[in-house]
Amino acid sequence: MKPWFVKEADIIKFPEPEKKVIELPNVQSYPDFLTGVKDLHSRKAKGEISQASHDKLYTDLIHRFMKKESFENPWFLREAPDDATGIMSIIQKRLNDPNIDSETLEKVLFALEGGGLTKRLQNVLENDPDAKRILEKVTETILSAKGSTKEIDAFIKQYPKGMVNIDALTSAGAKSWSDIFVGYDGSNFMSRVVDRLYSLKNQGIGPGEVCLSVLSPQIFHSGSKPGAGDIYVDGKGHFEIKASVAKPGRLFDGRKAKVDMNTIQNVRDQLKIEKPRVNIKDLIAANPNQQQVTSLANAIFRHVENVTGFVNAIMKKDENMAKIEHTKLAFTNYQNMTRQGADTFVGIIFMSGGKKWSNVITNIEELVQNIAVGTIYVASPDQADLFPQTTYKF
Repeated sequence: MKPWFVKEADIIKFPEPEKKVIELPNVQSYPDFLTGVKDLHSRKAKGEISQASHDKLYTDLIHRFMKKESFENPWFLREAPDDATGIMSIIQKRLNDPNIDSETLEKVLFALEGGGLTKRLQNVLENDPDAKRILEKVTETILSAKGSTKEIDAFIKQYPKGMVNIDALTSAGAKSWSDIFVGYDGSNFMSRVVDRLYSLKNQGIGPGEVCLSVLSPQIFHSGSKPGAGDIYVDGKGHFEIKASVAKPGRLFDGRKAKVDMNTIQNVRDQLKIEKPRVNIKDLIAANPNQQQVTSLANAIFRHVENVTGFVNAIMKKDENMAKIEHTKLAFTNYQNMTRQGADTFVGIIFMSGGKKWSNVITNIEELVQNIAVGTIYVASPDQADLFPQTTYKF
């Protein structure tokens, strides 16, 4: 007779597994390290073991075989063939593995041809006078973009023809980098090359200058061609480059500005201004006379003859107009000290590494309409502060 708890209970059938349980491999069963590695990789590819299980078993495999190793005679030396036929046999065996992926094959191909590609790349770079100056650095930068052998080969073939659209770079109007750089789409190999070269600097040559001069046989950075500006473009003229990376650039060149810091200090003393950095609002609040403002402006903008617009704005206590007039003076001053009598100076190319855009400014009207400026100072221990940071309104 069955007890009550058997008669009255609901009998629940123990659940059966939905699929066959796969037994995890035993690392102790592998005859050598390479066999174990290949088997674990194959099982993971088939979905028989998870990534976590693979990693754990791989660690156990290392621990098992490392006991038999020595620094003098490790496994990869003991098992490696010492003749070309044996090495070829191992390579063919690995490449015939049905589970091998395209990424691995590409790495093998690059390993086989990488040296030749590097040499070919350097050969074409040596023909460019700007690239030749910093050949190793440029080569390393391009290869760090991690292109496939096909992409690098295409780059080498295109390089002598130039990779910069000269008309797009030097003509008015905002242009994206896909307009300026041949093949740039924001994610491919060419895009990675441009992004890396854009930030590259060398001995006073700023961001953007190396990139443009290296990627076009028609563009030369300062020193390669006589005249004013950061770069010279064949058939177009000289241009200054204002390329922003982490922060906006300034309309300033410390080698040419020649600010009269003594006069600025004299005006500060006359106005009894003790702040180390004096902005336009501070200047207006100090109630300067016309002569003091004129002396201050002439001390900052040594390459401009007429500072009347700025002086009048300060005397009228019009802060916004004073900022506009100061920016105009900064542009004219920069343009004049850059031109240095060169008739071929065209304008300033503004480039944004963040937004991947570029534009050319050739006159004051374009500047006022398209440029945003940071805080404007008229006195500071650092003369660079006297020239505002400028950002193009892309």
